[in-house]
Amino acid sequence: MNITINTNLKKLRQAKGITQEDLAEYVGISFQAISKWERGEAFPDITLLPKIAAYYNVSVDDLLGVGKIRQKEKVEEYTKRAETENALEVWSEAIQEIPNDLSVMCAYMYALPNDRAEEKIRLAERLINESTDEEIYTISALQTLCYVYNDMGEVEQAKKYAEQLPHYMVTWSQIMMSLLKGEEAVKHIQSNLMSLTDLIYLNIINLAREGNYKPAEKINFYEYSLKTFELLLGNDYGFYYDRTLDLYYEIAASYAEVKDSENTLKNLNNSAEHIIRWLNLSDNSVYKSMLVNRHRYGSNTSTATLKWLIESMQEQQFDFCRDDEQFKAIAEKLRKYL
Repeated sequence: MNITINTNLKKLRQAKGITQEDLAEYVGISFQAISKWERGEAFPDITLLPKIAAYYNVSVDDLLGVGKIRQKEKVEEYTKRAETENALEVWSEAIQEIPNDLSVMCAYMYALPNDRAEEKIRLAERLINESTDEEIYTISALQTLCYVYNDMGEVEQAKKYAEQLPHYMVTWSQIMMSLLKGEEAVKHIQSNLMSLTDLIYLNIINLAREGNYKPAEKINFYEYSLKTFELLLGNDYGFYYDRTLDLYYEIAASYAEVKDSENTLKNLNNSAEHIIRWLNLSDNSVYKSMLVNRHRYGSNTSTATLKWLIESMQEQQFDFCRDDEQFKAIAEKLRKYL
């Protein structure tokens, strides 16, 4: 554990706008002693720490530089809990205990339901104002503001925030690719490939949704996205089963538009098979594909998606084949995993 009291003392004094003599007078020692502390040539007597901390309105732990270490450990505890417990309840508790931690604010913002839009907006604006040195939180906040304002029907406001986000091709992710070397570069480029493949999926989904396309055309789009995942990942989809099961579902829904029972059921079954494989994955396994084998799956969040798929199969568009024995078998197979 690194004790960084000399750096902290200097930063706190400068932030308060006082001189070494001012602090020395308050503590009751010479300013030369303060100067030695800030240069790291000596340390304050332990009995003086509470008085100095009180003067700067911080804890002794913060003064010593270990407060952030303990805070990080707390955040990690909450993160693990959120994987198995109700995320909103966990992060609501966390933000009460650690209200100014950026990662807690961000996690709580994401956990808030859409009907608490004003609170999401307040948190997003705080993240933008307070995360000056941590771009990831600014981007997360801007993204949230785009979606919240769009859901509220304030599209122009959403566009205003969207325009503050970086363009695909001019981001730190792409520039860094040219700056890193060796194994560090390989891992970073693999991460880029995963992100780019996921961006293809997201664009395909929105293209099919917004364009006036025929079912056959949408099916071609979805199959194109499936092929990109297959080329990147082989048979080892990991987290991306979340994407492939969705694509198979959309293909099934498109076939359902033209009442093609055989292909509707075939692709519903493919969607079901992909979520079952996802349910049976181990957390944090390493991808096998040479294109992404420096990365792990991450935490398994498939249970909520399972419920979504079961509910989606109740949509009216599938009524024409609902009594088919194969449809019933798919639904029953999924319900076993609830």
